[in-house]
Amino acid sequence: MQKFLLLTLFLFTFIDLGISQSSPPAADARIYDIIEAVSAERIQTDIEKLVGFGTRHTLSDTVSNTRGIGAARRWIKSEFDNISKDCNNCLEVSYHKGLATAEGNRRIPTDTWIVNVMAIKRGSTYPNRYIIMSGDIDSRVSDPIDGTSDSPGANDNASGMAGVMEAARVLSKYDFPMSIIFVGLSGEEQ
Repeated sequence: MQKFLLLTLFLFTFIDLGISQSSPPAADARIYDIIEAVSAERIQTDIEKLVGFGTRHTLSDTVSNTRGIGAARRWIKSEFDNISKDCNNCLEVSYHKGLATAEGNRRIPTDTWIVNVMAIKRGSTYPNRYIIMSGDIDSRVSDPIDGTSDSPGANDNASGMAGVMEAARVLSKYDFPMSIIFVGLSGEEQ
């Protein structure tokens, strides 16, 4: 939790720098309200939900609604969609995907779609400048191509993904000069 708060403090220091500012940045008075809005209980609930998918291995099930990386990414997207609804559709929520081919790749035995989940909160002044907050959706066991064994990955990296989702819940309520991309990344273990 401390790391998340420090990251939040860094984020707001960075945002407040501005583009042409030569003096030290002023403290953003909203930081205390933002810190107070962070919920350890929501983060824990999100970690438990991600662990509950059994495995989120890149090569795991993409069709099931209860197990595998497909279920996990659909749940993350639905959470981002709900967060966006709560802030009058202030987030642009989408999937970002690319095909990883098996040819020449020891950790991808068959062509596999790598699908990330993104939510973008557009900046008010510099919408094409980005701060990226990311967590990894995927998890794995020791064998990097075992996509069926349980690999709950609470610490790698359900906790990071839960932190990103909580940041989206809290920060979506505020406007900032630069855009923030909240993203769940897949394929990191590959």
